[in-house]
Amino acid sequence: MAKSEWHLGIDLGGTKILAGVFGSRQGIVGRAKRKTRGGAGDADSVLERIVRTALEAVAEAKLTMEDIRAIGISVPGPIDPDAGMVIEAPNLGWRNVNVVQYMVDALGRPTFLSNDVSAGTWGEFCLGAGRGARNLVGVFVGTGIGGGIIINERLYLGSSKEAGEIGHICLNPHGPICGCGRNGCLEAFASRTAITRDIWAAVDRGQPSSIVAQLKDRNEQMRSRMLRQAFEEGDEVVREAMVRSAHFLGIGLGSIVNILNPDRIVLGGGVVEAFGKDYIRLVVETYERMAFASAAKTARVVEAELGDDAGIIGSALLADEKFKALQPNEK
Repeated sequence: MAKSEWHLGIDLGGTKILAGVFGSRQGIVGRAKRKTRGGAGDADSVLERIVRTALEAVAEAKLTMEDIRAIGISVPGPIDPDAGMVIEAPNLGWRNVNVVQYMVDALGRPTFLSNDVSAGTWGEFCLGAGRGARNLVGVFVGTGIGGGIIINERLYLGSSKEAGEIGHICLNPHGPICGCGRNGCLEAFASRTAITRDIWAAVDRGQPSSIVAQLKDRNEQMRSRMLRQAFEEGDEVVREAMVRSAHFLGIGLGSIVNILNPDRIVLGGGVVEAFGKDYIRLVVETYERMAFASAAKTARVVEAELGDDAGIIGSALLADEKFKALQPNEK
């Protein structure tokens, strides 16, 4: 493989940073991972950790930054890809952070910024569960809920490049507060953050839950694997929280399908990965009641295939598309 075909994909999440060196024929050949950390609004420390993670992935691939044609980095929240700016990342406490300039200064390679779930959706569309679709919606359920939209085989970004914020569809303006500061978003009803809130609320009402014994205190996150284990053990509090999450996600999907009429819906993220078909079945039960019958019949709901690699691959492919004319030594 020519050196100029290597790209570095970076996926920044609310809890972890993933980086991978990707080649269109070889796949991912070097990886690195670390926790996001950083307090609310502490962008510099997180960006420094991103750089360290990127360098580790390149080193594992036995390459140097000079071998990398371009970098694709995906982040949560609305962005301005032309300016390389994160407009707002609620789960990180970021506003108006110029990620691209930081990466170019630190690593010396042309860098393209994308939304994390748009990138993950693009990865699934190109090489995962979305292969063969023409119109597709990706929904990823984790700490928050993000989405990506593909129309006529192209990633749809909208007029201000912020399309796909499916997690912030308002289901109830008087509902629970969301991480974005607004009330009643889908994310505030169905994300792992919402699931955790509902479990603690039940515990505070005196309902027993085995998952509490696995946590040091309320500040420790309930991981998806913990939720799955408790669910399988018959924990009624966890089961109720998961059914509630799936129900509200199904409501959101019904509205999305009625508007966009896709031929495929790809569900991914940590919660979906942990629960798989059990969770998707619950989602589909509500979704099929909320969507028009003909639209629901057309849109096949499938589980994402690429896991954590979706964001890495999607970011790398988007950077490839943006900078495909460049050679490794060009900035």
